[in-house]
Amino acid sequence: MAKSDIEKALTVLQGIGSGNLDLATKYINPKKYMEHNPRSADGIDGLKEYINQFSEEENHLKVVRAFQDGYYVFTQEDGLILGQNTFFDVFRFEDGLIVEHWVFSTKAAPPNESGHTQTDGPTEANPSENTEKNKSMMQEYYETVHISGNHSKILQYFSGDYCVRHEPGVRDGVAAFLHDVVILMQHRSIDEIKFLLGERDFVFIAAVGTVEDEPCVYIDLYRVENEKIVEHWGFPEKVPPQEEWKNNNGML
Repeated sequence: MAKSDIEKALTVLQGIGSGNLDLATKYINPKKYMEHNPRSADGIDGLKEYINQFSEEENHLKVVRAFQDGYYVFTQEDGLILGQNTFFDVFRFEDGLIVEHWVFSTKAAPPNESGHTQTDGPTEANPSENTEKNKSMMQEYYETVHISGNHSKILQYFSGDYCVRHEPGVRDGVAAFLHDVVILMQHRSIDEIKFLLGERDFVFIAAVGTVEDEPCVYIDLYRVENEKIVEHWGFPEKVPPQEEWKNNNGML
């Protein structure tokens, strides 16, 4: 039976996590592969070189969630690569092979004030939810609240005070979120959405902006129920100085 694009992406991640170059490159187009990981050189040879720098003890990935939107597969993982981290990966497919890859990461942290980790919570999409409706709502929310900075509109996107939050150091609830976002955005800006992907109740957004005037990417995964935000995972990641990049494709 032919493998789905999600299964192919999971095979590649298994290869990266185990250091198995055959698995890591099995579903990658060797003639047309663009890498956006700034720590990896471009192309399939760059990916192999990146994987080879780790010993078996330093390499481990556990995929927590995997979704598909058209030609894109997006995943979330816990992993031991360059330390203990949480990752989001995005793969773009053409003709059944991966031709482009993005990866974002943040350091692992203990459970937050409400007891949630960076990756726990539901892992399967709810078939009763409408992908396009949820993507449209989340785009409106993100552009209104995070790009335009209109925090007075936040409450209309939630049901009362209910919101499960997975960021380190926070607690659940919309009131806590309102308090945190006002403080955080004093030193941050979010300028433009680069990715808006979804499957049913899960919507993934990747955007560009700044943290303390330094370039940054903002990575967010939302879960939606009945047209309201009910859960969030995500983090900002500073963009390394360009002189440290091993390819010229940019993180987003």
